[in-house]
Amino acid sequence: MINFSSTSAAFAHPYMAAYAAGKGGIQAFTHAIALEYAKRGLRAVCVAPGSISSGMTDGSGSSALNAGPGFPEGTDFSLLAKLLPALRRTDNGFAGPETVAGVVAMLASDDGAFITGTELRIDGGTHM
Repeated sequence: MINFSSTSAAFAHPYMAAYAAGKGGIQAFTHAIALEYAKRGLRAVCVAPGSISSGMTDGSGSSALNAGPGFPEGTDFSLLAKLLPALRRTDNGFAGPETVAGVVAMLASDDGAFITGTELRIDGGTHM
């Protein structure tokens, strides 16, 4: 089982309290399921992307960070600067979704056979 969380579950990201709480629940669920079903051969892993190009980062504003949907009027976009990854992959600084797809493919293959009950951050070093 591969679940999707976010770096928001473990690191403070402004304007994302409810989102972070939901993603934290997914991580807790993953840990519990991995433990409960390990003897049956089920593996449960959670990927936690951050700094990945998506609908939240690819808007049409003056920068990728302030273009995302759902930010309240008067948003202090300087608070979002820490979301930029240390390793930049695209013009907007974020990695493409194929980065996450590659990790998911590895986890679903025999290469991921000994990985369970944890989350893997995919954030280009944003949260070092």
